[in-house]
Amino acid sequence: MMDYAGRVRQADTYPKLLRLNAREHGQEIALREKDLGLWRTFTWADYQARVRDFALGMVALGLGKDDVIGIIGDNRPDWVAAEIATHAIRAFSLGLYRDVLDDEAAYLLNYGEARLVFAEDEEQVDKLLNLADRVPALKHIVYSDPRGMRKYDDPRLMPADKLAELGRNRAAREPDLYDRMVDATQGDDVAILCTTSGTTSHPKLAMLSAARVLKHCATYLAFDPKGPEDEYVSVLPLPWIMEQVYVLG
Repeated sequence: MMDYAGRVRQADTYPKLLRLNAREHGQEIALREKDLGLWRTFTWADYQARVRDFALGMVALGLGKDDVIGIIGDNRPDWVAAEIATHAIRAFSLGLYRDVLDDEAAYLLNYGEARLVFAEDEEQVDKLLNLADRVPALKHIVYSDPRGMRKYDDPRLMPADKLAELGRNRAAREPDLYDRMVDATQGDDVAILCTTSGTTSHPKLAMLSAARVLKHCATYLAFDPKGPEDEYVSVLPLPWIMEQVYVLG
């Protein structure tokens, strides 16, 4: 049986844990996504490369420690890659529910002073563009699905593949930069801003460190072990803390 607690001691942040998995299981399948009826697979090496490219792309845009990065959309590989990339630059990830209304999105992004948001598609981009000057700190909107995006002309917009290209260019100039960044991540640092239910007016942002969440995951897995032969279908919203535990832990 795997020593989950020992693994968390060895890799106490999400970027460290992903790097460890990529080193040990690089060509094994980490993620699957159904696209137009066909399953696309991503190995641990693919997963690590996407995270590295996103992280270094954000560095190229001037983002870094203690910045807030929003993520909104369906449960897709780019969602989790964006989150772990955010942690790799020691920024805070802020997941928004895909059906969030404009007023709540504006409140949360303003409250966190989010500088970049990963938005899945045209629907989510529209929502962010409609906020206009209500979120003055927002400088970059990175979208994964290019369908319908040709008609837009806003300097904040960037395809996810373009951000990844910026990251690869940065890696070519500084090949060891990403590993140095991951080594610098600390388990006790705040990594996740998780929205509360908002039952007492606006939602609050709970500040969660990576190590605390990963230790919870290790305790959970000790009682309900999972291994490479198990598969998990992610259907609950990723901004919800328990889906974070199930998917990222």
